[in-house]
Amino acid sequence: MRLRACLAGLCVLAGVACGPSEPARKPNVLLISIDTLRADALGAYGESRATSPTFDAFAREAIVFERALSPAGVTAPAHMSILTGLSPTVHRVSNANRFLDDVAGLDTARIARFRLDERVPTLASALRAAGWSTGAFVGGGNLNGETGFGQGFDTFDFSADNGMNGNREQLFDPSRALAWIESQRDAPFFAFLHTYVPHAPYLPPPPWDRAFDPDYAGAIPTDRAAFFAEPAQSYSERFKRYWGPVDRTSPRDLEHLRAAYAGDVRYADDALKTLLDALARLGLEDDTIVIVLSDHGEEFLEHGHFEHPGDLYVEHVHVPLALRVPGRGPARVAAQVGTQDLLPTVLELVGVPAPPILQGRSLVELFSGGGADRPVISETVYSWAPPGPNGELEPDDVLFTLRTAEWTYLWTNRGAKEREELFDRRADPRETRDVHADPEHAGVLAKLRDALARHRESSRRISAAYNGPASVELDRATVDELRALGYVK
Repeated sequence: MRLRACLAGLCVLAGVACGPSEPARKPNVLLISIDTLRADALGAYGESRATSPTFDAFAREAIVFERALSPAGVTAPAHMSILTGLSPTVHRVSNANRFLDDVAGLDTARIARFRLDERVPTLASALRAAGWSTGAFVGGGNLNGETGFGQGFDTFDFSADNGMNGNREQLFDPSRALAWIESQRDAPFFAFLHTYVPHAPYLPPPPWDRAFDPDYAGAIPTDRAAFFAEPAQSYSERFKRYWGPVDRTSPRDLEHLRAAYAGDVRYADDALKTLLDALARLGLEDDTIVIVLSDHGEEFLEHGHFEHPGDLYVEHVHVPLALRVPGRGPARVAAQVGTQDLLPTVLELVGVPAPPILQGRSLVELFSGGGADRPVISETVYSWAPPGPNGELEPDDVLFTLRTAEWTYLWTNRGAKEREELFDRRADPRETRDVHADPEHAGVLAKLRDALARHRESSRRISAAYNGPASVELDRATVDELRALGYVK
């Protein structure tokens, strides 16, 4: 990547001053979220198939975090934590429940979700207040305006035809987002782009539909056009049509699903190339911090499931995170971090003060590649208890994981039943052997219980700084998007 020269000496973003004849330009920020993308599906993270030539080339110029973990295993809370630097139990924005019964119309009492408190600073609101134009182009569904994702954006486009939904009839097409970026080229901008590719069903367009499994002749649908040929068909029927033929005991079916997912990853990678090439063509490459990440991963029966049902094992939370920062060289960072650290990181890079209440920590000090592992807590809230006498909220159906340098501790309370798991990642990196009952680990277990309890109490205090988000009912168009994505049946 070339460096932009000033008329009076060299000007480099991110901390190197220009000459007196040209003030330093505020850098643009482009945040690209590729939904449902496991880190290990990319070449830069070890995938041997050619799923990600664009990302891999980008990573060679970027600061790559090898062990970035999501704060949640599902879309809405993970993204809201990225945009606020707060834990899901603090910002309280959660996914719509995919298992709602739609017997007599929509169950509005259960689909009502909490909206982000308007006083909670977001990355967009902080940058807008400091002079950035802000625009978001997202895939809709669980990223919708009603729950607060539009907070701080001058333009918030979550319409079904914006080219970002990607996993239905439309393909991933960033043209509308790029038109907005071009319109903002003379002023600093923050653009947030989110696509649901490679979210299930895994139906990449040609040639990626057969690229990684050309010989498959089983019953799982492979023809995208045929699968979406009946636009009025309900998602429940489509879900059954895609997943119904899957034989969970068949290694061949599992191989095909992984290959189809890899094809979707490659398709998303091609769209990433379109974005990055356009940025260079517009002359913005050297003035723009580009961040590529995902909200959560995807499971292929590692713990008995497909997709991402809210579990928090490693395949659900290990995500890619790479930042290309003009004026800073590439690096590989081995330290464990969380994606909720992104907000303070970006604000430090562009010289904007961070909000006073944060749980994320800036990653800039790790950019050289050193640094120690950070404990990372991930949360899935399935439901909330009714508000207390002072309006306080407490999750009553919840899952937590706490990962230290060596251990993963899982605590869940579902249906008033508590459960613990403990994994020694030095011997068991895939988190498959629960050792919490082993007497030799009693001391470790006690410390991790205590650490999680302190986190939960801290989250309660931070939540108390706000009155709490108002309950909202999602409009019919948003519900339709959620149904199309499989979160509402």
